[in-house]
Amino acid sequence: MGLLELNWTSAVQLLLFLLLMYFLYKLLYKPFFQMTEERSKKIEKEIREAERLRAEAEQLKNQMEKELEKARETAEDILSRARKEADELISQAKERAKKEADRILESAKSQLDMERQKLLEEMEERAGELAVAMAMRILKGVLDEKAKREYLRKMMGGGAEG
Repeated sequence: MGLLELNWTSAVQLLLFLLLMYFLYKLLYKPFFQMTEERSKKIEKEIREAERLRAEAEQLKNQMEKELEKARETAEDILSRARKEADELISQAKERAKKEADRILESAKSQLDMERQKLLEEMEERAGELAVAMAMRILKGVLDEKAKREYLRKMMGGGAEG
């Protein structure tokens, strides 16, 4: 007889052991492995979902960066146009101010010329009046002298006659 002896007790123990293994497999191992497989599938699904969400977030980030760049370009364009418009407005305002200053200067020159002409005319008129007044005084003095001489001559001559 060797190491391995078969008897009914051993056979029943082997049968009970196999029966116990079958029940353990059905009641514990199978649900445990099923639960771990479900858990593993759930984890894989969550990993895939997380990867999808990460890829979506990356795509949104890239899209937002593009939109931000477009917004910056638009803002730069708006600023550039605003600067150009401001420069044009300033240039136009300077041109209008220059034209207005030239118009005012021309008007002042014209008014000054008119005032000068008016003043010259007044001076000529006054000079004429003064010349006439002086001539009248001179003539009055000469006439008075002449009248005095005539009177004296008459007196002298008239006294010699009479």
